[in-house]
Amino acid sequence: MKNKYELVIFDLDGTLLDTSPGIFNSVRFAEQQMGFTPILDARLKEFVGPPPKSMYMKIYGVDENTAMEAAKCHRQYGREKAIYEATVYPGIIALLENFKEQGIKLAVSTLKSQKIAEKVLENFGISHFFDSIVGMDENESFTKCDTIKLVINKTSTVGRVLMVGDSRYDYEGAVSAGVDFVGVLYGFGFESKKKYPFSTVEQVEELMDLHNIIEIKVKKASCIL
Repeated sequence: MKNKYELVIFDLDGTLLDTSPGIFNSVRFAEQQMGFTPILDARLKEFVGPPPKSMYMKIYGVDENTAMEAAKCHRQYGREKAIYEATVYPGIIALLENFKEQGIKLAVSTLKSQKIAEKVLENFGISHFFDSIVGMDENESFTKCDTIKLVINKTSTVGRVLMVGDSRYDYEGAVSAGVDFVGVLYGFGFESKKKYPFSTVEQVEELMDLHNIIEIKVKKASCIL
């Protein structure tokens, strides 16, 4: 069956790449540079997905200016070291090749810094798959919805759009932007045993048949986040 989507947008952290080692190390680097009391290891995963400034304010209880300085340290480590500490999830390259062969436009919408997002995708040799890569601006003023809408605009998409992600930020952004959503359970934001009001997949390979995922599985979801 011919796929109904003109554009598929992917989140980056926890969806295309396992970037958690570099993100965790970025937090530890920022803690050290800023003199913050280290948080427990269990809380580090909260930094996977959201923009760092907001997380430093939330978790460390600092003001916006201090959080901005911490975020700069965070991004510094990201540019210099974290991009080399990520891995591509198994099956992603085959998935991207499959979608390209079907003529589907591909893009990345992430709350990671624009420059870091571009650099990490280039480092793993997969940036060429994407018609557009949109990340966070330097002031961290974008919402996930903003990045999705920017992608749609940059790719001149008028047909149906699907957002693929691993967190509530991705889901809420997709809803606000008026596009379909599928959640990946191999990332960091969703629990495999919980039901959600959207389609979910446990493995990358399940994304190959998007029609089956959206039209059939979504009807079984009944619980809210």
